[in-house]
Amino acid sequence: MSVVSVRFDDEEMKVLNDFAKLYDCGISSLIKQIVFQRLEDEYDLKIFAEYEKDKKNGNLKTRPISDLWKELDL
Repeated sequence: MSVVSVRFDDEEMKVLNDFAKLYDCGISSLIKQIVFQRLEDEYDLKIFAEYEKDKKNGNLKTRPISDLWKELDL
């Protein structure tokens, strides 16, 4: 397991402590959750932007949902 060190001033630590208490977790867990949620959100936005670009450029391939159901034998 790796360890990362981050420095916070007193006011930042107060905010982190308050939120950690609110979510009933430790500061490390809180920071880890926030970081990974943000990364996931950024990834989702990137994928959506690519989708919109493909849609705008006419490069998007779609098919009826009924084809998928047949393919999955549902």
